[in-house]
Amino acid sequence: MPVGDGRFLVYSPLFGRTYLLPEEFAASSFLPRLIGLKRENLRNCLADPAGSVALVDGAGLCPEAGSFLPRLYTFFHRYRAIVTIGRAILLAVWLARLQGTGGHRSAAEIGSMVMAVERKLGVSDCYPRALLTAYLCLVAGLGCEVTVGILPPTKNLHAWCSTEGVIPYEPVLRHWWYRPLVVFDATR
Repeated sequence: MPVGDGRFLVYSPLFGRTYLLPEEFAASSFLPRLIGLKRENLRNCLADPAGSVALVDGAGLCPEAGSFLPRLYTFFHRYRAIVTIGRAILLAVWLARLQGTGGHRSAAEIGSMVMAVERKLGVSDCYPRALLTAYLCLVAGLGCEVTVGILPPTKNLHAWCSTEGVIPYEPVLRHWWYRPLVVFDATR
């Protein structure tokens, strides 16, 4: 993504990091292989697949979180440096296949489950929230997109998961501040 004065923001799904590079490096032929991007997937601008949010913090009732979902959320939260987002999505797909389909759930029901997990743990972080949401969407038989965006001109990143154009849960409506850097399609 161009940021002006001949520099580009480049996101590496392999390392889970964003780099500010001069144009000669950003346009080089070796860079995509080095940071885990396929050349055909490079885009200067991505559209946000989310058009709305189903549940914002404080709305609706919280179901019981159980024990597996908080452990999965904690795993995604603690080991993000080891389990990059691409690997975490593969893990979520694999776990969802093992679990089988848990019936059709709406985005609001998935959002209330994620909210219950965050309230039980006392932690609210976009990265594990997006991955847990993706897992719950996959278990419900719904396709979803996990998006990582950046807040220009800063290096602040934000992740969110949407299904059918709806983000199941965001505690604060701020995903629209972020320009998408990468969109991962998660399907069974």
